[in-house]
Amino acid sequence: MTDLVLHSIAGPWAVAGLLVLIGACLQGVSGVGFGMFAAPILAIVDPELVPGPMLFLALIIAALSLLRERASVDSKGLGFALLGRAPTSIIAATLIGILPVRELSIIFALVIFAGVAMSLARIELPSSPAVMFGAGCISGFMGTVTSVGLPPIALMYQNAPKATLRASLGGFLMFGSLISIAALAMAGRFGWHDVVLGTWLIAPLYLGFWISTPLAKLVSPGLVRFAVLGLSALAALLLLLRQLIT
Repeated sequence: MTDLVLHSIAGPWAVAGLLVLIGACLQGVSGVGFGMFAAPILAIVDPELVPGPMLFLALIIAALSLLRERASVDSKGLGFALLGRAPTSIIAATLIGILPVRELSIIFALVIFAGVAMSLARIELPSSPAVMFGAGCISGFMGTVTSVGLPPIALMYQNAPKATLRASLGGFLMFGSLISIAALAMAGRFGWHDVVLGTWLIAPLYLGFWISTPLAKLVSPGLVRFAVLGLSALAALLLLLRQLIT
């Protein structure tokens, strides 16, 4: 009986650990991918892991990314984007407390699809304060609801040097995650339980990021980017079908 209980617990956590490891590796190589890849499947494996624990883990991997390439961060542009993230994060946190799980999961999947579409778009946008603020607003809603808020900001840095892209996205993800966590906490949707769940997955997170350090110099970020988008779209589709069929 004890073996059966341990197996039932270890199974989902092994899957969660593998997803976090792969997502962290993708994030470390291309600057995006942690939330987009892992979050939709984790929402199926264990809905408790999204968005709170995933935001906690995103905060950690963002700090690691920023420390690795902090000299390349675009601090000026990120300031306007973070200013835009705050108000929509509060709105999104309020919605999480109101919407039923099924409707929230459908919104989750649709937001991931929107993120994939944004990442595929090759729209040339000026990195003006107003545009960065708008991208931050969109990111705030997406990131707080699903823990996936980087696509609008990644769109702004799509033509930046690789180091600038990774460092700037890491900086935005770190401070943006803090904003979303604060908004969720004020709405009663984030607490020590989320921190504990996230802590159990720090080891695979760090391992995936450690693996990404040599890979970032060898693998084309473009190739990783398309792999991330394909896997993210598939994961969102599975989540959407699960909610529509059941």
